[in-house]
Amino acid sequence: MNTIEHFRQLFAYNNWANRRIITALKENKSEKARMILAHLLITEKEYFKRLGGKDSTGFDFWQDLSLEDCANLAQEALENYKAILQIFEDESISQIARYKTSEGVAYQNTFSEMLTHVLFHSATHRGNIVLKIREEGFAPPKIDYIIYLRETKHT
Repeated sequence: MNTIEHFRQLFAYNNWANRRIITALKENKSEKARMILAHLLITEKEYFKRLGGKDSTGFDFWQDLSLEDCANLAQEALENYKAILQIFEDESISQIARYKTSEGVAYQNTFSEMLTHVLFHSATHRGNIVLKIREEGFAPPKIDYIIYLRETKHT
């Protein structure tokens, strides 16, 4: 499997896991978990914009969004990352994106590095969400990558 195809599979998993979290939060209504989910999805959107050189100076990554808003952002992220990965070939994923952080600091990273960050950041915060769900006495959804592979028949 080439790099682009691997990223496509990982972003499909990312969407699957985000959807499972959204479904779980419809049932247990954890406010803390919903806030973390909102942060995760807002970050996915902002990093997509950073791939295009967006200046994030002053951006608030911790906005209070409804679960419906989160579901809409998850769909938007799916479409955005699917579209950007459709135009890439392995060589072009090493192109540089220049952007500014929320603190106004200029950075540059390859697209590959930024896409990897989005996936790791989202996975980290889904882990935080699972912990919050457990702390509130609910059974969290199973969102492991291997379960995704088993359920979607990827081998």
